[in-house]
Amino acid sequence: MKFHLQQLDNKNLVTGYDLNWVEINHIRYTKNIIVMPDYLFQDWSLTQFDQFNENSFNELSHLDIEIFILGTGNKQKYPNNSILTNLVKKNIFIEYMTNQSACRTYNIIANEDRKVLLAIIFDT
Repeated sequence: MKFHLQQLDNKNLVTGYDLNWVEINHIRYTKNIIVMPDYLFQDWSLTQFDQFNENSFNELSHLDIEIFILGTGNKQKYPNNSILTNLVKKNIFIEYMTNQSACRTYNIIANEDRKVLLAIIFDT
């Protein structure tokens, strides 16, 4: 699906997605990716959902976020509760959803100028 968004403030927005890719500002990515309105992280060491744990974001601990959206692939999956507990302790709201829902939700929240992080995990 392609989005036709008006690009404001040079934010990273999802401009399209399908089952095996996501476009951020019209650039296609096929590997797991982390996106914020002002930050794009392509070298995420996580390669599949089963590896997702409380250490999966150590390399991003310096980021200031309030909302964390996890795209779990083509099906909604739920990570271990220890991850939720760790994020709640940091006052970060987390939501798990399919990649398609995550992309749409991220765009809405990013356009509200909120501190949102979108993590996309592709099914392998």
